[in-house]
Amino acid sequence: MSPRTTRKVVVAVGMALALALVGFLVRQYTSPFPLGVPRDRALVQLFYAHRQTFEKLKEMADQDGQTYDLSVTRRAEYARLLSQIHRHMTVNVDQWRTAFWCAGGGILLSIGPRWDKGIAYLNAVPNRVGQIVRNLDKDPGHDDVYLVPIEGDWYVIYQRDDYD
Repeated sequence: MSPRTTRKVVVAVGMALALALVGFLVRQYTSPFPLGVPRDRALVQLFYAHRQTFEKLKEMADQDGQTYDLSVTRRAEYARLLSQIHRHMTVNVDQWRTAFWCAGGGILLSIGPRWDKGIAYLNAVPNRVGQIVRNLDKDPGHDDVYLVPIEGDWYVIYQRDDYD
């Protein structure tokens, strides 16, 4: 192969790789389901593997209510228990639910939706919180809160905002 042909091939391959990277990044930051989103089955397994810890965290959340001024000791206890379940898990409490978020994505330059997926305990009837669906492994298609029953008042939860 001549040097000129080799250079053309290298430039073409480089451009193809650059375009692939740009495509991946656009998908990663604009899709409601980028890579690394746990499937429903994985979240249900996570719930059963750490059920006692989820119950303890829910009990703590009930005691604390929507208090924003938790002591350092109490915050440390939440962090310790959450880290036993999943290293990126966060908890959010409101009057309707206690949500344990395992994955989420945000709006990058207002291109795509804000979304979160995890496990929730509902303090209200499900239709006050969101829509019951059979599966959340695919994009539900619209902004809302979606729920897949696990057992009792425990659900897989997916929340999507600012898209429609």
